[in-house]
Amino acid sequence: MDNFLNEGFGQSIILSAIVSSAFLIGSVAAMFIKFSSRVKANISSFASGIFFSAIAFSLVDNAIRVGSIYDMAIGFIVGTVLFGMANHWLKRRYGLDSISQKNSIATGLLKESKNRTRESPAEIVIIGTFLDSVPENIYIGIIIALNLPGLAAAVIVLFLGNLSATLEGAKRMVDEGIARSKIVKQWTYVFAIIAAAGPAGYYLERILSNDQIAIALGFASGALMAFITEELIPQAFARYQFHIGIAATVGFLLGFLIFHYNI
Repeated sequence: MDNFLNEGFGQSIILSAIVSSAFLIGSVAAMFIKFSSRVKANISSFASGIFFSAIAFSLVDNAIRVGSIYDMAIGFIVGTVLFGMANHWLKRRYGLDSISQKNSIATGLLKESKNRTRESPAEIVIIGTFLDSVPENIYIGIIIALNLPGLAAAVIVLFLGNLSATLEGAKRMVDEGIARSKIVKQWTYVFAIIAAAGPAGYYLERILSNDQIAIALGFASGALMAFITEELIPQAFARYQFHIGIAATVGFLLGFLIFHYNI
């Protein structure tokens, strides 16, 4: 018990907090840094690329290492489907054809219902972050518990991906006129809750079988894949088409190098 609490468990708390600190840093930075449409698109694309590297070189690989390719595939499919269903429900609830298009219709919505557009987009951004980031931080705890390779690289890549995605998402909230104090408050809640997922993942290793852990890692991979394809890529394409492929490539290659050299 002492080793559980003092070594791996403490490490999971610290590293999970580091990964989650990207939400605080990104949300504060978004309030003081002005982004052009091109920069916003490139930030989304960069986040897509670096998250793709996390799936390809860490999440999927470790899921197969712990369990089997079939366990990973089951979790992957479930994670993708559940994220897609939740995303679809959010779109229908707020009357949006696409979450990624809400910036393009924000002005018209403000004219129709000022209060509604100030609340709905913020909720979508926050809920989407929870759906994507909780499995990521659970993964950090599982890596520590099982002593899997690539811990430092996973922490760095997930931090960079979360930072990029939060910069873009929080900037949307700023552009939609949400009070800065409210933005900070909401992202602080996100930080606190998601940071707790790391220690939770460390504990889950104690009660789950290897096959179940592999399914959980596959779930995180699928949810992240759905987040990339349904949110980050459409955000990039909707704002500015030029250079987004280059930004995604840079993100992917950076993630690959970090995992390859286990920086």
